[in-house]
Amino acid sequence: MRESDAVESARRTLGLKLSICRRAGGYSQADFASLIEYSRSTVANVETGRQHVPRTFWVAADAALRTGGALTELNDEIEAAVRRERHNAARWVTPFPLSLVASNGSVGSLVHMPEGSLAVAGHDDKWLDVISLAATEAREHAEKTAITDIGPAAVEQFTADVVRLARAYVSAPAFPLFAAMRRLLAQIQAAIGLRTYPAQARDLNLLAGALCGLMANASLDLGRHDAADDLARAAWTYGRTIDHGPLIGWARGTQALAAISDDRYLDATRHAEDGLLHAPAGTGAVRLHAIRARALSAHGDRIEAQAAIAAAERARDDAHQDELHDGIAGEFAFSNAKLCYYEALTLVEGNDPTRAEDAAGGAITLYQNGPAMARSYGCEILARAQLARAQLMNRKLEDAAETLRGVLALDPQMQIHSLAHQLETCRQLLVVPEYRSSVIARQLDRHLAAFSRAGAGQLIPGGL
Repeated sequence: MRESDAVESARRTLGLKLSICRRAGGYSQADFASLIEYSRSTVANVETGRQHVPRTFWVAADAALRTGGALTELNDEIEAAVRRERHNAARWVTPFPLSLVASNGSVGSLVHMPEGSLAVAGHDDKWLDVISLAATEAREHAEKTAITDIGPAAVEQFTADVVRLARAYVSAPAFPLFAAMRRLLAQIQAAIGLRTYPAQARDLNLLAGALCGLMANASLDLGRHDAADDLARAAWTYGRTIDHGPLIGWARGTQALAAISDDRYLDATRHAEDGLLHAPAGTGAVRLHAIRARALSAHGDRIEAQAAIAAAERARDDAHQDELHDGIAGEFAFSNAKLCYYEALTLVEGNDPTRAEDAAGGAITLYQNGPAMARSYGCEILARAQLARAQLMNRKLEDAAETLRGVLALDPQMQIHSLAHQLETCRQLLVVPEYRSSVIARQLDRHLAAFSRAGAGQLIPGGL
């Protein structure tokens, strides 16, 4: 009996969890296979969900990786699901009868016919009516399912609208776009409630999830972390409905960013790691590794944070693409410039200002030299704030003042919540003893305070 799609998906997820734990332990597939006394090909097949192995494999894996039995527990849950499926299937299977009761009440006996055929003796023409009825019912049901209330161009138009919003978000203020996203989401949700083809339903759920993801990101930029978490969870739900790994991964990454904003760094790490189970490769993985690095660095785990940045760089070399990060793109893309910015933030949080200066400077250069449509004003300004922060930590006051000139020139309506936080951190660095008598430091502090006040008036004070 073939296993259901749900079980096969669960086995792939378990295999991916094994892969993540193995790499975290520093083992190659060959080394790990030798450790648990299995072949390397078995480990490789299990990690991709292609091979079913006995429970002893998972017990040995848990012991080697010190996971506290987590892998064995997941395997046991999958095997329990398999047993339930087989039990349910068996209830519907009945042996072919050795005799049949005809519609007139007589008992018909099976007559042996050439191989591959069966005939019933003693039947009447009413059996033919049953066959005709079954054929008619099947045809009518197929005709009903072929009816859709969604026009052939509707999904295409919705897709174009979502792509435009995702790409406009890179360089436009958050709130006006949020309002447009909300209107479009209502239209797509209404379409989901209509009769649709399976492919249409799948595309509509993807677009609804993508919009919820964009709205979650906008909520973060507007300082509404609670709304961001709710919207990201909605995106996750749409992703789970259609089993769309990249969308699930994006949603988990955005939940992690919301948790970081609330100083819940362990929650953020957990969200990012769960996202990697669903988006283990390509652009989605780069983003999730980078977010995980931010959370680890903010939590004080500098070594693991650097390992996460290294993992992001390795994932960047993967040619895997998907329809969300690389198709819709825009805010869903994660460029080399953005990775450099995340590295700078990770390094400055990890108290390594010298390397943070290099990373932030690299991010700014990449943004300036990249295509205009991919030039994220928010991340470029935040990279400048990180560069200034690193310069102040290195006691380069004049350099920091020059760097912040580009930040202070930003239109207040373009200011995002995380920028105000970063500038406040810069202000705190200006109170060190070396800067107390500096005219430049006092002037810079006043400019930063005025800029933050002007920007705060642009953020939404109440609910979205």
